[in-house]
Amino acid sequence: MKSFKDVFSVTQTKVGLMFALIVPILFLVVWMTGYQGATDRLDQLRVAVVKSDSTVGLYQNLQKESPFTVQSVRSEAEGLKQLDAGEVEMVLVASLTDTDQPKLTFHVNQANAEFANGILKQATTEITQALNGTPAVVSDVIVEHEVSDFSTSMLPILLGFVIYIAVMTMGIQFNLVTQILQKRHAKWSLFWSKQLLHGLVLLVVPLVMVSLAFAFSEIQASFLKVWAFQVLLTATCIGVTQMNFTIFGPIAPLVNVALIPFQLMTAGNIVPPSMLAPFYQTIGHYLPVPNAVAGLTRLIYFDGNISSFVLRLTVILLVTVAVTLILTAVRREQAHIVEMKRAS
Repeated sequence: MKSFKDVFSVTQTKVGLMFALIVPILFLVVWMTGYQGATDRLDQLRVAVVKSDSTVGLYQNLQKESPFTVQSVRSEAEGLKQLDAGEVEMVLVASLTDTDQPKLTFHVNQANAEFANGILKQATTEITQALNGTPAVVSDVIVEHEVSDFSTSMLPILLGFVIYIAVMTMGIQFNLVTQILQKRHAKWSLFWSKQLLHGLVLLVVPLVMVSLAFAFSEIQASFLKVWAFQVLLTATCIGVTQMNFTIFGPIAPLVNVALIPFQLMTAGNIVPPSMLAPFYQTIGHYLPVPNAVAGLTRLIYFDGNISSFVLRLTVILLVTVAVTLILTAVRREQAHIVEMKRAS
């Protein structure tokens, strides 16, 4: 019984018990509230109709009858550009076949969330059936940047999320090392030693991950571009997890784990963030994994523009590093360290 009391008195024991209770509750609450009513927010899916004389009636009908947000674009090229940029989820082009038969071509993007593409593909059939007459309307669904290998479709979430888990668990071990050594070394000495280790991680881990990705998958962007983005992502994940250890101390692992359901849900690979419950729709902008998954999706599938995601990750990195430095600076040294300095 005495050993049980001693074990229970240790802070890490209480933190472990909190993990066992809070983590499953947190996942259930966040995911159930975040995805609740997603199918009621179909108006957040945007469909661009290429504007022409033959699509005026179609455009007006879709605006009245469709559950989606319908807008017009001047050309197919402009619509596809917006599709790649994530500004619309589908582009509709009306044309005539060689036999003057009306034809509808629906463009969706492999980079869209799976849930969104499933709904939009089902809608193409309903739209075509609603317009059918004499002559019959034919339709075609084109998936832009389609990925044939399922493993490649999983690559953005793997590269974007696994690194967060890796540096989070690394941070737990580094924090234990700091607690062991803080009675023998000054805070800044330990701090910069950890940053040196982080630098080694930045040199090795992104290089290994991206090399494996290129070995197993066909990636449209260059190796250098994907590697540079992965380095930025890794540094940002280190910054976030390290800041949490600086702020929350022993319960920081719980805080870092608590960010996981928010990041997975807002990553946008299953359900678009715009279709989540309002509270969750913009949270992903301030977390590393959602920005990483969106950026990697564009790099891997079609070497798209990722400047907005690079900017967000950079801001997150700078803010977290600044907070960590400020809190480390104001934290007191261990008492015996101060005494040793005075004695010397």
